[in-house]
This record gives sequence, C-alpha cells and structure tokens, in this order.
Amino acid sequence: MQSVRAGLLGAVATLMAFGGTALAQEYTLRLAHYLPPTHNQAANVIPDWVQRIEEQSDGRIAIEVFPAGQLLGIADIYDGVEAGVADIGWGLPAIQPGRFPMLSLMELPFEFQSAEQASRVAMTLLDEGVLDDEFDGVVPLYIHTHSPAGVHTREAPVNAPGDLDGLRIRFPSAPVREMLTAWGADPVGVPAPQVYENLETGVLDGVAFPYEAMKGLRLGEQVSYHTELPLYTLTFYMIMNQQVFDDLPEDLQQVILDNSGMDEAVAVGRSWDEEDQRGRDYVQELGNEIIVIPEDEIPAWRVPVDAAIAAYLDRLQDEGYPSREVYGRIQEIAAE
Repeated sequence: MQSVRAGLLGAVATLMAFGGTALAQEYTLRLAHYLPPTHNQAANVIPDWVQRIEEQSDGRIAIEVFPAGQLLGIADIYDGVEAGVADIGWGLPAIQPGRFPMLSLMELPFEFQSAEQASRVAMTLLDEGVLDDEFDGVVPLYIHTHSPAGVHTREAPVNAPGDLDGLRIRFPSAPVREMLTAWGADPVGVPAPQVYENLETGVLDGVAFPYEAMKGLRLGEQVSYHTELPLYTLTFYMIMNQQVFDDLPEDLQQVILDNSGMDEAVAVGRSWDEEDQRGRDYVQELGNEIIVIPEDEIPAWRVPVDAAIAAYLDRLQDEGYPSREVYGRIQEIAAE
C-alpha cells in the first residue's frame, strides 16, 4: 500500500554461523495534523509520542510529521487517514458536524473539571464500545480532550450570561453553538487557525476556548477579558489507517498499541491541563483581566442552557441514537 512505504531494504550480511539470511524492514508513516508548530501538542506531545514509537521499534518505524495542514486540512484529517492519504492523523471530530453524535455529548457544558478527567471518560466510552460506529474504518489509537473552556472577549467583560447578549462569539461545535445561543450570544463558526485574524479585524467579539489557546494560538494578544468557568471540552483523536496497521508485523503493531489507549489518553489530557495553566499565567503577564465565576453563581449559567441540552439529547434520540443513556454514562464515569 502506498500509504505505508514498507519494503525490504535488502539482504543484510549472511550470518555464517547460522547458515541463514536475516532481513531488515523499514516502515515510514506519515502523520498529519492541523496545529501550528508552536502549539504544545505540536511542539511537545506529538514529537514525544513519535520518538517513543521510533525508539521502541528499534528504528524500524519512522514517522514523518506534517503540521499546520500541510498534508491534510483540519476538515480532511479523518477521511484522509481512512483513505490512506496520511497513515496517522491527529484531529478534531467537532469539525465534521453530525459525524460523531455520541462523542459530541462530551461537549455538553459543566461536566468536567480537567482534561485529565474528561480524557479518562472519553477513553472509557471508546473502550466500552460506545463509539465503535463513529470510528469504523480506522484504528482509534486514543482520544483525549482539552481543558474546560471559558469565554474570552476583546472589549466587553462577561460577568453574567446576559453580558454575552449580542456578542459575536466563535464556537467550535454544534452543542457549544446552542449553549451560546441560549445565553443570547451571536455564535460565529470560524476554524481555529483563522480565529486570530478574525479577532484582530473585529469580526469576532470573543471566543469560547480553553486558556491554552491564549498562548498556543496567540489569542491572548487579541482579547482583554477572560471569564473562567467550565463551559465545555472538545475531544480530539489520534487515528491510524486500518490497512496500514494490519500490514505491520505483530511486534510493530504492539509498539503502536503500547503507546495508545487509556494511559496515553490520560497522560495527554494531563499535558493539556499543564499547558492550560501556562496559558492562564500568560494572559496574566499580558495584563489581561481574569473573571472567576463563583460556584454559587454557576446555576445562573446552567439554567438557560438546560433546555438546549434537553433539546439536543432529544434530537439525537429521535435520530435513533441512545443519547440519554450515553450522556448518563458520561456523568456516571465523571463522578467516579
């Protein structure tokens, strides 16, 4: 298969003592993602993962990384990996609305306190088979989330839901769009790589993002106020082309699997929490204002979105998905 450039490099020296011939084989895999090289996931997390696989395979696997959409754009990563354009892809399910209905339930508000916690929940759903249909056709190596996101605005501080009324706020997914609408905001869909310029030109009044994006995407330069409360988490995947994985020898498949699964997801989630703290420190250094919503004021934020959550669950249920059962399972795992 073209997507894995695997082949015999040639016969190595004849082993005279054994009267046999040993063969060396090399596999070069292409990994695509959409983040700029300065983002923590691109600069540290993915390179560390790549290095571990290359070392544990004794150099038999090499992974060539294509960042910033060089090989596949943000909306093309899943389909591109499935088709073999890339062998491995790290990407964002929410960029394809309706493609991952059960995974989208991870985006509903006020469920998680950290990326580590949410990543554990997401991987549990994957391990329990809840997401099998949504990752059909690829090998899901691990899924994880970013840290809980807040609202970050250019000129208008947001202390209560009503302060969002009429503000043009960037949203990343359908559940978040409905949440912002319930608070009176004007949700605007903009791909993550284009958010900076849309803030700079005033197309956007603000964004719903975790703190890590304030540093990793430099958005802290374009906003002045940060409203801190656990609004939502987005889930990300690391997937591999099924045929490419199947074509690897079993010992190299095991190397891939040894760097996948629950432990990897939780570790990646933890790294996003650490980067989120660095992003928070960064905006403080810029002199931006952080608005922390007290716990006793959270119900004022929750009540307006309760109907939107119920409507979203009902819509998926009407489409034949067990949305209420899965949402209940998410809450159950999160509480453990």
